[in-house]
Amino acid sequence: MPLSTPFYRIHLLLVPGALALAGWLAQHSGLDQALTALFYDAAQARFPAHESPLLELFGHRLAKDAVTFVWLGLLAAVLSTYAWPQWRPALTARRSSLWAAVSGMALGPMIVVGLKGLNSHHCPWSLADYGGAAEFSNNWFVAASEAGHCFPGGHAASGFCLVALYFMAHALDKPDLARRMLWLTLLTGLVFSTIRMAQGAHFLSHNLWAAAICWFIAALTAWIAGSQRRQPFNLPRLVKP
Repeated sequence: MPLSTPFYRIHLLLVPGALALAGWLAQHSGLDQALTALFYDAAQARFPAHESPLLELFGHRLAKDAVTFVWLGLLAAVLSTYAWPQWRPALTARRSSLWAAVSGMALGPMIVVGLKGLNSHHCPWSLADYGGAAEFSNNWFVAASEAGHCFPGGHAASGFCLVALYFMAHALDKPDLARRMLWLTLLTGLVFSTIRMAQGAHFLSHNLWAAAICWFIAALTAWIAGSQRRQPFNLPRLVKP
Protein backbone atom coordinates (compact mmCIF):
# COMPACT_ATOMS: atom_id res chain seq x y z
CA MET A 1 0.00 0.00 0.00
CA PRO A 2 1.69 3.25 -1.10
CA LEU A 3 1.99 6.04 1.40
CA SER A 4 -0.55 8.79 0.94
CA THR A 5 0.28 12.29 -0.23
CA PRO A 6 -0.86 13.82 3.10
CA PHE A 7 1.61 11.51 4.85
CA TYR A 8 4.49 12.85 2.77
CA ARG A 9 3.25 16.41 3.16
CA ILE A 10 3.41 16.01 6.93
CA HIS A 11 6.84 14.39 7.02
CA LEU A 12 8.50 16.41 4.27
CA LEU A 13 7.23 19.81 5.37
CA LEU A 14 5.41 19.94 8.69
CA VAL A 15 7.66 17.83 10.91
CA PRO A 16 11.05 19.13 9.64
CA GLY A 17 9.67 22.67 9.61
CA ALA A 18 8.47 22.36 13.20
CA LEU A 19 11.82 20.97 14.32
CA ALA A 20 13.72 23.73 12.53
CA LEU A 21 11.45 26.38 14.05
CA ALA A 22 11.95 24.88 17.50
CA GLY A 23 15.70 25.01 16.91
CA TRP A 24 15.52 28.67 15.89
CA LEU A 25 13.41 29.50 18.95
CA ALA A 26 15.76 27.61 21.27
CA GLN A 27 18.69 29.64 20.03
CA HIS A 28 17.01 33.03 20.14
CA SER A 29 14.90 32.64 23.27
CA GLY A 30 17.71 31.81 25.67
CA LEU A 31 16.55 28.20 26.05
CA ASP A 32 19.87 26.95 24.70
CA GLN A 33 21.78 28.73 27.43
CA ALA A 34 19.28 27.82 30.15
CA LEU A 35 19.52 24.10 29.43
CA THR A 36 23.29 24.17 29.01
CA ALA A 37 23.63 25.87 32.39
CA LEU A 38 22.06 22.80 34.00
CA PHE A 39 25.11 20.74 32.99
CA TYR A 40 27.80 23.39 33.56
CA ASP A 41 29.71 23.78 36.80
CA ALA A 42 30.42 27.51 36.90
CA ALA A 43 32.56 27.24 40.03
CA GLN A 44 34.99 24.91 38.29
CA ALA A 45 34.38 26.32 34.77
CA ARG A 46 33.77 22.91 33.24
CA PHE A 47 31.20 20.36 32.18
CA PRO A 48 31.63 17.46 34.64
CA ALA A 49 30.08 14.96 32.19
CA HIS A 50 32.70 15.90 29.61
CA GLU A 51 35.31 14.17 31.72
CA SER A 52 33.35 10.97 32.29
CA PRO A 53 35.17 8.14 30.45
CA LEU A 54 32.18 5.79 30.79
CA LEU A 55 29.75 8.30 29.32
CA GLU A 56 32.15 9.04 26.48
CA LEU A 57 32.68 5.35 25.77
CA PHE A 58 29.13 4.04 26.07
CA GLY A 59 27.02 7.13 25.47
CA HIS A 60 29.03 8.61 22.63
CA ARG A 61 31.33 6.19 20.81
CA LEU A 62 29.67 2.79 21.28
CA ALA A 63 26.19 4.27 20.89
CA LYS A 64 27.15 5.71 17.51
CA ASP A 65 28.80 2.43 16.55
CA ALA A 66 25.56 0.60 17.35
CA VAL A 67 23.68 2.74 14.84
CA THR A 68 26.38 2.08 12.27
CA PHE A 69 25.95 -1.66 12.77
CA VAL A 70 22.19 -1.28 12.26
CA TRP A 71 22.90 0.49 8.97
CA LEU A 72 25.38 -2.19 7.90
CA GLY A 73 22.83 -4.88 8.72
CA LEU A 74 20.22 -3.12 6.64
CA LEU A 75 22.65 -2.75 3.76
CA ALA A 76 23.50 -6.44 3.99
CA ALA A 77 19.80 -7.32 3.91
CA VAL A 78 19.31 -5.29 0.73
CA LEU A 79 22.32 -6.80 -0.99
CA SER A 80 21.20 -10.29 0.01
CA THR A 81 18.07 -9.88 -2.12
CA TYR A 82 20.33 -9.79 -5.18
CA ALA A 83 22.30 -12.86 -4.17
CA TRP A 84 19.30 -14.87 -2.92
CA PRO A 85 16.18 -13.24 -4.39
CA GLN A 86 13.93 -16.16 -3.40
CA TRP A 87 15.00 -16.13 0.24
CA ARG A 88 12.69 -13.26 1.19
CA PRO A 89 10.59 -12.54 -1.91
CA ALA A 90 8.60 -9.81 -0.15
CA LEU A 91 11.81 -7.88 0.53
CA THR A 92 13.09 -8.54 -2.96
CA ALA A 93 9.92 -7.00 -4.37
CA ARG A 94 10.41 -3.87 -2.25
CA ARG A 95 14.08 -3.21 -2.82
CA SER A 96 13.43 0.46 -3.54
CA SER A 97 12.01 0.95 -0.05
CA LEU A 98 15.01 -0.80 1.50
CA TRP A 99 17.42 1.29 -0.55
CA ALA A 100 15.52 4.39 0.56
CA ALA A 101 16.12 3.47 4.20
CA VAL A 102 19.80 2.75 3.56
CA SER A 103 20.18 6.08 1.75
CA GLY A 104 18.12 8.04 4.28
CA MET A 105 20.12 6.75 7.24
CA ALA A 106 23.41 7.63 5.54
CA LEU A 107 22.65 10.93 3.82
CA GLY A 108 21.15 12.75 6.81
CA PRO A 109 24.26 12.44 9.01
CA MET A 110 26.52 13.05 6.00
CA ILE A 111 24.80 16.37 5.28
CA VAL A 112 25.03 17.32 8.95
CA VAL A 113 28.77 16.62 8.94
CA GLY A 114 29.18 18.66 5.76
CA LEU A 115 27.37 21.64 7.24
CA LYS A 116 29.66 21.71 10.27
CA GLY A 117 32.51 23.14 8.22
CA LEU A 118 30.42 25.94 6.69
CA ASN A 119 29.44 27.95 9.76
CA SER A 120 31.01 29.52 12.83
CA HIS A 121 28.81 27.89 15.49
CA HIS A 122 31.05 26.65 18.28
CA CYS A 123 30.39 23.94 20.82
CA PRO A 124 29.45 25.26 24.27
CA TRP A 125 32.71 23.95 25.78
CA SER A 126 34.63 26.14 23.30
CA LEU A 127 32.84 29.36 24.25
CA ALA A 128 34.17 31.89 26.74
CA ASP A 129 30.90 31.70 28.69
CA TYR A 130 31.61 28.06 29.44
CA GLY A 131 35.31 28.01 30.12
CA GLY A 132 36.54 28.15 26.53
CA ALA A 133 38.18 30.89 24.51
CA ALA A 134 35.86 31.48 21.54
CA GLU A 135 33.19 34.16 21.29
CA PHE A 136 29.68 33.20 20.21
CA SER A 137 29.11 33.53 16.46
CA ASN A 138 26.51 32.07 14.12
CA ASN A 139 27.76 33.23 10.73
CA TRP A 140 27.45 31.02 7.68
CA PHE A 141 29.84 30.25 4.81
CA VAL A 142 32.92 31.26 6.73
CA ALA A 143 36.54 30.41 6.02
CA ALA A 144 37.70 26.99 7.14
CA SER A 145 39.80 28.58 9.89
CA GLU A 146 36.69 30.26 11.33
CA ALA A 147 34.39 27.23 11.22
CA GLY A 148 33.12 26.06 14.58
CA HIS A 149 32.61 22.44 13.47
CA CYS A 150 29.72 22.02 15.88
CA PHE A 151 26.44 22.84 14.11
CA PRO A 152 24.27 20.87 13.53
CA GLY A 153 24.69 18.10 16.11
CA GLY A 154 26.39 15.03 14.68
CA HIS A 155 25.60 12.64 17.52
CA ALA A 156 21.93 13.65 17.46
CA ALA A 157 21.92 12.98 13.71
CA SER A 158 23.16 9.45 14.41
CA GLY A 159 20.07 8.92 16.54
CA PHE A 160 17.46 10.69 14.47
CA CYS A 161 18.59 9.08 11.20
CA LEU A 162 16.83 5.94 12.47
CA VAL A 163 13.59 7.58 11.35
CA ALA A 164 14.40 6.07 7.94
CA LEU A 165 13.40 2.72 9.47
CA TYR A 166 10.01 4.18 10.30
CA PHE A 167 9.38 5.09 6.67
CA MET A 168 10.68 1.73 5.53
CA ALA A 169 8.30 -0.14 7.84
CA HIS A 170 5.38 1.91 6.53
CA ALA A 171 6.35 1.13 2.96
CA LEU A 172 6.50 -2.57 3.82
CA ASP A 173 2.93 -2.40 5.21
CA LYS A 174 4.02 -3.07 8.78
CA PRO A 175 2.25 -0.40 10.87
CA ASP A 176 3.10 -1.98 14.23
CA LEU A 177 6.78 -2.10 13.32
CA ALA A 178 6.55 1.48 12.03
CA ARG A 179 5.24 2.67 15.39
CA ARG A 180 8.04 0.88 17.21
CA MET A 181 10.61 2.38 14.87
CA LEU A 182 9.18 5.85 15.43
CA TRP A 183 9.43 5.46 19.21
CA LEU A 184 12.93 4.03 18.84
CA THR A 185 13.94 7.05 16.77
CA LEU A 186 12.53 9.58 19.21
CA LEU A 187 14.03 7.83 22.24
CA THR A 188 17.44 7.35 20.64
CA GLY A 189 17.57 10.89 19.31
CA LEU A 190 16.57 12.30 22.70
CA VAL A 191 19.14 10.22 24.58
CA PHE A 192 21.93 10.99 22.13
CA SER A 193 21.08 14.70 22.23
CA THR A 194 20.97 14.82 26.02
CA ILE A 195 24.31 13.02 26.36
CA ARG A 196 26.12 15.53 24.17
CA MET A 197 24.39 18.48 25.82
CA ALA A 198 25.50 17.16 29.20
CA GLN A 199 29.06 16.88 27.90
CA GLY A 200 28.98 20.48 26.68
CA ALA A 201 29.30 19.43 23.05
CA HIS A 202 26.03 20.92 21.74
CA PHE A 203 23.19 23.29 22.43
CA LEU A 204 19.62 22.08 22.12
CA SER A 205 19.23 24.04 18.86
CA HIS A 206 22.09 22.09 17.29
CA ASN A 207 20.27 18.83 17.94
CA LEU A 208 16.87 20.07 16.78
CA TRP A 209 18.33 21.20 13.47
CA ALA A 210 20.04 17.83 13.08
CA ALA A 211 16.68 16.14 13.67
CA ALA A 212 15.02 18.38 11.08
CA ILE A 213 17.63 17.54 8.45
CA CYS A 214 17.58 13.79 9.09
CA TRP A 215 13.78 13.70 9.11
CA PHE A 216 13.52 15.60 5.83
CA ILE A 217 16.16 13.49 4.07
CA ALA A 218 14.65 10.20 5.25
CA ALA A 219 11.17 11.33 4.18
CA LEU A 220 12.50 12.53 0.84
CA THR A 221 14.21 9.24 0.01
CA ALA A 222 11.07 7.34 1.05
CA TRP A 223 8.90 9.60 -1.11
CA ILE A 224 11.15 9.10 -4.11
CA ALA A 225 11.05 5.33 -3.64
CA GLY A 226 7.29 5.31 -3.11
CA SER A 227 6.59 7.45 -6.15
CA GLN A 228 8.38 5.11 -8.53
CA ARG A 229 5.95 3.22 -10.74
CA ARG A 230 8.40 0.79 -12.24
CA GLN A 231 10.08 -2.49 -11.43
CA PRO A 232 12.23 -2.61 -8.28
CA PHE A 233 15.69 -1.17 -8.71
CA ASN A 234 18.23 -3.70 -9.97
CA LEU A 235 21.99 -3.48 -10.02
CA PRO A 236 23.30 -2.90 -13.55
CA ARG A 237 24.63 -5.89 -15.42
CA LEU A 238 28.39 -5.77 -15.82
CA VAL A 239 28.38 -8.43 -18.53
CA LYS A 240 25.76 -8.74 -21.22
CA PRO A 241 24.09 -12.16 -21.37
